[in-house]
Amino acid sequence: MSTAAIDVICPAWNRSEAIRPTIDSVLAQTFEDWRLIVVSDGCTDDTDDVVLSYEDERVQLIRTERHGHPGGPRNIGLAASTAPAIAYLDYDDEWLPDHLAVLQREFDAGARLVATASIGMNEQDEEQYRSHPLNGLWHPQLQLLWPLYEPSRVGHVRGLPESVGGWTTDHIGMEDWDLWLRLADAGERFTTVLDRTVRMYLRDTSRRRTMTVSHRLTLGTLPDEATCTKFSEAIDTPAVQDELRACFAAEMLGFYRAIADAGELVTPRGMSVDEALTGLETFVTDPAVPMLRELTYVEEEGHFAVVHPLQCSSDRHAERLREFLGRHDAGRHAIVRRLIETVTG
Repeated sequence: MSTAAIDVICPAWNRSEAIRPTIDSVLAQTFEDWRLIVVSDGCTDDTDDVVLSYEDERVQLIRTERHGHPGGPRNIGLAASTAPAIAYLDYDDEWLPDHLAVLQREFDAGARLVATASIGMNEQDEEQYRSHPLNGLWHPQLQLLWPLYEPSRVGHVRGLPESVGGWTTDHIGMEDWDLWLRLADAGERFTTVLDRTVRMYLRDTSRRRTMTVSHRLTLGTLPDEATCTKFSEAIDTPAVQDELRACFAAEMLGFYRAIADAGELVTPRGMSVDEALTGLETFVTDPAVPMLRELTYVEEEGHFAVVHPLQCSSDRHAERLREFLGRHDAGRHAIVRRLIETVTG
């Protein structure tokens, strides 16, 4: 079989017949020069048989021992790939018919690392959300803040993961975030598009929903549960929420404008920098968006720490994120510390 233009890597474990919609979504692509490499992660059910039942020679199966983590199977898929470009598809997601055509369009235009937009679906096959166009704004420091982007949305030219050590096989989750960060540190830059080409299925057992948050930014301490209640009531008052929102808007917009002025802000194809900044201003000043709702309390040694949980891929990532927030979210943190002094005074 000749080399395809795009190799699609799909790690799979005990998916059985449920993997068919995923495979069928590849077969339905308008861009047909692909090979699908399903890497069976030690499956113990009939998933392998289901994959092998497809008569299209572009659908291929690799069996491997159980890793219990998609990083290992993805590395195995990469080692078997021969195409000049790679795309990923998780076994519980589906592509719309133009996904590979959009990726190839961007590769032809010179892109090396591409992310498309997505649609979130629930288990009843009902649409839950559409990724916001602002989700396509990218910068290496923004990659610190959020897990941009899920593997099923991403394609890249051959050799990128291998150039930074491949997919991690640590069982900590967020292996995609870890890889994109390492690629950004190596100088790679995402190209993003507004085309919504992926249906992401959100299940309660998904690793996206069950990951443990093990890093945090501590903003202060409170002596007891009663004071924690007072603090929660204080931070939720309209006046404090407005103050927090004003600080957040000023600091975030200042950051985005600075990287835009430096020519470093990636915007989705078809969105201008001015449109992006206008949209951001609307978003960060929206009074319907609560401020610091994610703050929580951790009991330790006779007091309660007021903490901002950090979703991070590593200790080093957490260290860098704390430094970023210390510079670009200092205003809100100062308000929190002032409130802590008020309720404990």
